Amino acid sequence: MDAPGRPLITFGIPAYSRPALLAEALASIAAQTEAVDYEVVICDDSDQTEVRRLAEAFPGGRCRYSVNQPPLGAVGNWNRCLASARGKWVTLLHEDDALSPWYLAAVLPRLREGLAAVCTQTLQGPALPATFAPAGAAAVWAYPPAFFLKGAMSPFPGVLLSRELAQRLGGFDPAWGPLADYEFWYRLACAGPVEVVRTRAAFYRVAPGQWTERAWSRMLREAHLLRLRIARQQFPRSPRLGRWLARFFTYRNALSYARRFPERPAALTRALQLGKIPFARLPSGWVWAGLKCAARRSA
Repeated sequence: MDAPGRPLITFGIPAYSRPALLAEALASIAAQTEAVDYEVVICDDSDQTEVRRLAEAFPGGRCRYSVNQPPLGAVGNWNRCLASARGKWVTLLHEDDALSPWYLAAVLPRLREGLAAVCTQTLQGPALPATFAPAGAAAVWAYPPAFFLKGAMSPFPGVLLSRELAQRLGGFDPAWGPLADYEFWYRLACAGPVEVVRTRAAFYRVAPGQWTERAWSRMLREAHLLRLRIARQQFPRSPRLGRWLARFFTYRNALSYARRFPERPAALTRALQLGKIPFARLPSGWVWAGLKCAARRSA
C-alpha cells in the first residue's frame, strides 16, 4: 500500500464511445489471477450511459467513474487518468485493449522502490486471441534510454509505472500527439530503470480507423526528431554513430509505412531517402544487437 486506504495498483482507462470493447477490457482486469488491492478508474470523454453502467457493475465496487467536461482528447485523457489514480503503481489500458489473466502475476514481482516502469510483451491483432498461461518464470530485460533509438519498449498496454514519478515528470506531453506515449516512456527511462518481462500478457488491438492510420505521416516525421534527440543525449561522445542509428531506424519505419499505406506524403519520401546512408541495407537485427552493445559501453 502507498498509504492507508490507497490501493497498490490503479488501472486507468481513458474511455471514448466504445462500450462493447470497454466491457472486454474490464473483464480482462476482473480476471486477474493475482490477489492484490487495486482500483479501476474510468475517465470518459464521451459521457455515455452504457460506459457509466459498466463502471457501476464492475465487481467489488472497485471502479471509479468520471466524465471529462469538456472532452480532453486522447493525450489529455491519459493525463486525467494519471491525475485521478490513487495507486502507487498505474497502468493505462485503452478501452479497445486487454490484459491476460496472468498480467499482474508477471509484473508484481518486479516492483520495487526506484523502478520507473515495468511492462510485458504484447500481442497485436484485430481481435483478442486465445492464449495460455506461461510455464515457469519469464526472463526480464532492462530497457535503458539508448534502446529508444529503435523504438518504445511496448505498443502501449501493459506498462505499469510509478505514479509519483509520472506525475513529477508532468505526464504525457500533448505537443507530441500520437507519439506522446513514445516520448513519455523515454523520459521515464531517463528517470529510472525500465524493465520488460518477456512473457506475452497484454493485447494491443489493431483495427481500421485508429490514430496511426490518420497520423502516420506526422508520426514518422516526429519519431525521427525524437530519435535525433535521443542520439544527442545518449551518445554525446559518439554523435556520428547516434545520428546514423537514428536515421537507420527511421528508414526502417518508413519501409514499414510504405508497405502498409498507399499514400506518399513528403515525410515518407524524405524518410525513404535515408536509404542512401551507408549500410542502410544491413539486417535490422544486426543493428539492434549493435545498439545494445553500444548502449552498454556508453552506460
